[in-house]
Amino acid sequence: MRKYRCALSTQFCKFPLIGSRMNPVHDVIVITSCTSRKKKVGTVLQLETAHDTDSLSNLAHQWWQKVQAIPESDLLAASDLYAGRSISEAKQTASTLSSPLYIVSAGHGVLRADELVPAYDVTVSPAPDNKLHCCLLRLGKSPADWWQALIEAFGPQRSLAELITGSTHAIVLLAVPSVYLRLLEPDLVCLSDTDIQRLRVLTSCHGATRLAPRLQHLVMPYDERLEGLPTYAGTRSDFPQRALRHFTTVLQGHELSLESAREQVLQAMSALRKPVLPDRQRKTDDDIVSLLCQNWERLQGSSTALLRYLRDDALIACEQSRFRTLHRRALSELNKDLDHHG
Repeated sequence: MRKYRCALSTQFCKFPLIGSRMNPVHDVIVITSCTSRKKKVGTVLQLETAHDTDSLSNLAHQWWQKVQAIPESDLLAASDLYAGRSISEAKQTASTLSSPLYIVSAGHGVLRADELVPAYDVTVSPAPDNKLHCCLLRLGKSPADWWQALIEAFGPQRSLAELITGSTHAIVLLAVPSVYLRLLEPDLVCLSDTDIQRLRVLTSCHGATRLAPRLQHLVMPYDERLEGLPTYAGTRSDFPQRALRHFTTVLQGHELSLESAREQVLQAMSALRKPVLPDRQRKTDDDIVSLLCQNWERLQGSSTALLRYLRDDALIACEQSRFRTLHRRALSELNKDLDHHG
């Protein structure tokens, strides 16, 4: 009996492996954030935080030892490990600019796109079931404190500050959401005025408020009016990377001075209008799963097409993370029905 499958396309981007980090000699460096969606290769590493954990330094060192123990057969290039539009947008931009791509990870520090890493589950995003977040709350620590402990354990070559200061004259494009700016605060505040002038930050309006006053002028003033451009519309989670692509592709902002780049973004935004969002209904998980099952064959199980159906046709509110869970549940229920009637 045929089983239902998700209609997904997978792209692989292979990079030559480099034994040690070299000082970049490129004119532009692209830095983006990791994603919660990851391809599963071998064991998915989990950060274990005991109730009596009293030192982030010890926790980070234990995590480093755990990472080192993973066999090479269970490792994947960072650019292949992460999935989702945000990483795809950043990879496309780096490829267009012929620039190296780096990825900020709450579990590994700053990674080259070609570095081999295991599948893992470590994030500082606030959530009741996030062990690291709960540990930080209990210890009265911040994501920035975890970042410092992580760099101490993995080595200074994984710090953002070292990458920026070691890149000499390169323009550094940092496209990350607000939670990652909180994480990177120790590396950003220690930069010299000279290095700061080479940095361009692509983030949300909320993300700009996470930066120290002396750094806020580095944020390119993109806002929700970017959604008025059909090819640059998307979700909140990939806003920084979409802004990055517009900044480099349309405005060539990486070739401009900091002041001129900000002015170009302001002019581009002033010519756009924020789209009027439809009034979407809230539905229960059961209701949404039922709709997904009803439209599965018509839309060939495509997660993209089914999500667009929910939002654009059925006018139902469903966040992407919630949709992924319900999509898997609908797939499971369809296959159970096939087994029952087979």
